[in-house]
Amino acid sequence: MRLIVVLPALLLAASGLRAQEEFPTAAPTPHPFITATPPVAAEPPTTAEPPAVQASPAPSPVTVEPDRSLRSPDAVVPQAKVSFADAAKFLAGLPVPETSPLASLTRNPQWITHANAMNAAFATLEQRQFASIRGWRAEVLSPVSQASPVCLYLFSGPDFLYPSAFYPECRTYLLQGLETADPLPDLSATPPAALLNALQDAETALNTVLNFSFFKTKDMRTDLQRGQLKGVIPLLFVFLARSGNDVTGLDYVSLDRNGQFLDGRGGATRGVKISFLNSGSGAQKVLYYFTADLSDDALKRNSGLLRFYESFGPANVFVKAASYLMHEAGFNTVRDYLLTVSIAILQDDSGIPVREFTPDRWTLRFFGTYPGPISLFAKFYQPELRQYYQVSSPKPLTFGFGYRWSRHNSTLMLAVKK
Repeated sequence: MRLIVVLPALLLAASGLRAQEEFPTAAPTPHPFITATPPVAAEPPTTAEPPAVQASPAPSPVTVEPDRSLRSPDAVVPQAKVSFADAAKFLAGLPVPETSPLASLTRNPQWITHANAMNAAFATLEQRQFASIRGWRAEVLSPVSQASPVCLYLFSGPDFLYPSAFYPECRTYLLQGLETADPLPDLSATPPAALLNALQDAETALNTVLNFSFFKTKDMRTDLQRGQLKGVIPLLFVFLARSGNDVTGLDYVSLDRNGQFLDGRGGATRGVKISFLNSGSGAQKVLYYFTADLSDDALKRNSGLLRFYESFGPANVFVKAASYLMHEAGFNTVRDYLLTVSIAILQDDSGIPVREFTPDRWTLRFFGTYPGPISLFAKFYQPELRQYYQVSSPKPLTFGFGYRWSRHNSTLMLAVKK
């Protein structure tokens, strides 16, 4: 499926999570230029009107003249080292310097189609979501989040877009998922045809998150193992580049069972450290992603990830579309951990149950509305949360968040530790 088919759904709310194996049976209204039949998507909101936000200028489409010699790309990419920044831009459909070994491939019609679709999709994402998120963040979240330079986002998968939008001032982003961070091959030694095919592989891997606003684990395990660019790193690169960042370093790392940080992949918990420079602020930042199971049983055997992330100090905790795992008895450890290490928690109703935020320790603010969970998660309805919404008259949201992709039905809660 071409990216132009699936990408517009990203405009609603791309977010990584540990996804369930089933989905509701109704699909959201597709963007006008979606031409293929999407897979079954999340339950629609009661109001179909999209968020009305001020449009931002769309990026200019890529108009470079196609290099006809690359229609069947058998030419060899010059054997010069491809920088991580260039690799991220290439995958994200952004221009690379003419001196880059990848420059010639960006004149291929396949890459140009990819780039134009990405430009259109992210322009709409800016219009429908991120312009409003930035305004809300400046008014509500920024006074709280400035207390810590760390954003902790468990059950994230490779989603960097939303923590970047809500916490742009953070210098460290701590992510986790079930998907692996496979080593990225040397792109200077990768056949051009394989690199161009990687665009298709990336589109396939993004299909579910862009249609449903979250990752589906059983599909990701297959999608992220196609082709030569495997695992979450290509997706992280796309999101980093499209968030205005230049990737400056990529290190394969791991943790022992005590949370000791190790160079290389020899530890019990494997992951990746990505260093990047934000082009807007000039700030040097770092993202950690580790593959880990956060169930109670798994953490009894190996709690290295939680110990390592705790070493970064109090954090801004972000939880989105988390499958209500922390509502169940099998995820008590990670739930209590987040309550302990956080200075504040921003989440939808799928995160930590509201009953866990006792008035003596937390100040709660609510936004949007609470229609209850989508049908798949109906058993996790929270009467206490309904009562909070009834008595507090929350401000409406101007952007969608979580499983309820419409701003008219989204639930958002900010819990600040006293």
